Amino acid sequence: MAFNGLRGPRILLAAVGALALAGALGSLAFYLTFVRDLPDLNSVEDYHPTLASRVYDRHGLLIGEFFSERRRLTPLTSVPAHVVDAFVASEDSAFFEHTGIDYLSILRAAWVNLLAGGEIVQGGSTITQQMVKSLLLSPERKLRRKIREMILARRIEERFSKQEILYLYLNQIYFGHGAYGIGEAARTYFGKPVEKLTVSEGALLAGLPKAPSRYAPFANPERAEHRRRYVLRRMLATERIDPETYEWTIADVPTLRTDSSSQSIEASAYFTEEVRRLLFDVLGSDETLRGGLTIETTLDLTLQIAAVEAVKKGLVDLDRRQGYRGPVRRVPVSEIPGEIYRLGEENRLALPVASEREEDVDSASPGSGDQTIAEWSPPEIPEGRILLGVVTEVDTDAQVAWVTFAPRVKGAVHLKAVEWARAPDRHASPRPVKSIDAVFAEGDVARFRRVPPRAESESDGIDRGEAVALGLEQEPIVQGALLCLEVTSGDVLAMVGGSDFRKSQFNRVTQARRQPGSAFKPLIYAAALARSYSGASILYDRPVVYVDQTSGFIWRPRNYGRSFYGPITLREALVRSVNNATVHLFRDVGVDFVIEYAHHVGITSPLNRDLSLALGSSGVSLLELTRAYAVFPAGGRRVTPTFIRRVIDPEGRVLLENVALRNISDDTEEDRDGTGDEDWFGVDVAALDDEISEEEIDPDQLIPPEQAYLTTSLLRAVVTDPHGTGWRLRALNRPLAGKTGTTNDQGDAWLMGFSPTLMTGVWVGHDESRFLGWGETGSRAAAPIWVDYMRVALANRPVRDFAVPESIVFARIDRKTGLLAGSNSVDTVFQAFLSGTEPTETATTARTTSEGRRLLRLDAF
Repeated sequence: MAFNGLRGPRILLAAVGALALAGALGSLAFYLTFVRDLPDLNSVEDYHPTLASRVYDRHGLLIGEFFSERRRLTPLTSVPAHVVDAFVASEDSAFFEHTGIDYLSILRAAWVNLLAGGEIVQGGSTITQQMVKSLLLSPERKLRRKIREMILARRIEERFSKQEILYLYLNQIYFGHGAYGIGEAARTYFGKPVEKLTVSEGALLAGLPKAPSRYAPFANPERAEHRRRYVLRRMLATERIDPETYEWTIADVPTLRTDSSSQSIEASAYFTEEVRRLLFDVLGSDETLRGGLTIETTLDLTLQIAAVEAVKKGLVDLDRRQGYRGPVRRVPVSEIPGEIYRLGEENRLALPVASEREEDVDSASPGSGDQTIAEWSPPEIPEGRILLGVVTEVDTDAQVAWVTFAPRVKGAVHLKAVEWARAPDRHASPRPVKSIDAVFAEGDVARFRRVPPRAESESDGIDRGEAVALGLEQEPIVQGALLCLEVTSGDVLAMVGGSDFRKSQFNRVTQARRQPGSAFKPLIYAAALARSYSGASILYDRPVVYVDQTSGFIWRPRNYGRSFYGPITLREALVRSVNNATVHLFRDVGVDFVIEYAHHVGITSPLNRDLSLALGSSGVSLLELTRAYAVFPAGGRRVTPTFIRRVIDPEGRVLLENVALRNISDDTEEDRDGTGDEDWFGVDVAALDDEISEEEIDPDQLIPPEQAYLTTSLLRAVVTDPHGTGWRLRALNRPLAGKTGTTNDQGDAWLMGFSPTLMTGVWVGHDESRFLGWGETGSRAAAPIWVDYMRVALANRPVRDFAVPESIVFARIDRKTGLLAGSNSVDTVFQAFLSGTEPTETATTARTTSEGRRLLRLDAF
């Protein structure tokens, strides 16, 4: 009996022990499953979110961004109270009362979701939980993640204040359209800082974190507006705004920003890509994409946009001179109605709803007035955009083609607008098209752009209503590049690496080596000046035959006009860009001397050691050729192209400063500083007196100012002289100097030119060297781009002339003989000389002496 009496307590103890063990095991399992590897809250306390790095031009304008998450860190004190109220009212009205978890809200959400058939239509997460999910956990919808989220939310509430939690939440959450955090969202949607957000704007932003893609204002404006109104109702219900404020705020629909920075970012793409490459190499990708760097550059956005427009216009003009390559595609006439609907979708133009669509849209009868789609107002053809359209009628009587872009969205192309669209022929000069049907046929699908209306004088006399005037567009297949440096500082003010960065990221300023053709000649003439030649020195333009002793290759250079000038002054040879005279000069000055000179002033690419180099046979980049030319307007001083001024981290530390733009050959060729046995001051370095200290030698003074000015004077004559190949530059009516360049096969066209303050180089050609087209020289293909850009670049700069060194003198000389102009001289020019090197004999005296000798010889016989 005693034994039986003890049985009950033992069972009870065993049960208690089992329960305790089960509880311990359960606690252990709970710990191992939910608690063991929870994120360390120290990372929250030391909050350093991913920040976008931003690139600015010299005036502080945004030109580019590098990011994995686009975010601006914003202190809570910068966020207006009404914006905070909007988030609290819509996302967690009990935020300031609960301790991380709102159990009542969870039950309410569960009930609503149950009534919805199990679909999750309402959440019960608090702001703290949302912050935890975004910052510390994954967004997966699993029970384990939810429990871990609740645990962390409680811990966060115990460790951080409500204001600190709001700061973390508002900076961490995603607002759609690539914007993370309230600061970036304010800029993205309204183009303003957080401090200036209105109540209505704050309500719209507060409605986005719930479902950023669903309520995206740009993509889904109606849903975004519905959500904004919900947030305002919640603010009213929770007494965060009064009824009067609610009424006027409901009516105050926010105006979304037009993305004004997109043009700036697109125009600067080649430049900012060079910045990114440099930063990736020096600082690493993680620091660049996530470090929130402020990158101050030398670019001038106004000039950059002008450069892009100039290059595009020049390439389009060149492309049109080659003719029209035909439509994008052709469709049978019977399929035109269906094509019109497809084009409407492709052009992103508004279309009628499906119930209003009719397959028998009579789009092939423009001007008939029939409207087969009732009660529907078609959109207008937008200005500036290039759209695909289908030709629906070609009227040879009126010389007009009718084009449709979407149902009842049409325009007219007149013959005058497409006179350039001849059959493509790069080997013939352009000729105007005489009839519209030589360009278009019904069913042609091509690219068009809206253009200004035709003048009354061009009217065809046929009433077609107020038809929108169109121009035919064709994407150029030729490429171009432009680089502009400020002479005094070396700052890169504008850089265009190609026709379209979206289609080709290859930068033709820094990454391409192309033959410079005659654009290399000024370096030879400058080297000749260093060898005591002058602008009046006589060269001989006569045929030359060069035979390569190794390969047996025979080279017979010819002048562009296939004629020879005989004796010719050095000045005249450069002005007319005479090939054979330049080859003779190159040989006399010395191949090795010229190569060393070119390397000394900035050419880093390897140069061919043969006479073909005289005509620019060795490939160079636009960057290095521009850098070399810039030495002349800089008075002989080194010009280092600088494109990054400073890189600053979020704490204000300067990470990089005054970074030079790199050329492709700078990474592959040995560094050439131009030093050797001979410098460019006419002094043998090896024979320098030991008493001259190194401090007295300025390493940045590459050539004497006098040599630089004399070269500038010669290049200025290329512009001002009636025979000069740079004659197009005279249109700017400024002191300018420069040189055109065209390769033998007309595959590359250059214009290298400068003012006293700006150096700009332009290249035009194909990525794979081939014929540009009939007559497409540097003067015709590249110079117009240079002129269009420099017209803008120089507009706000005062007119000034090139500084003249004291040791320079001027003399009027006979153009043909190079001697001082005499009383009988007819064709004379004003020429600069280094003092003491100017000619002393007059042309009249020389002729008299020559005639006397001729008569003396006659008397002898």
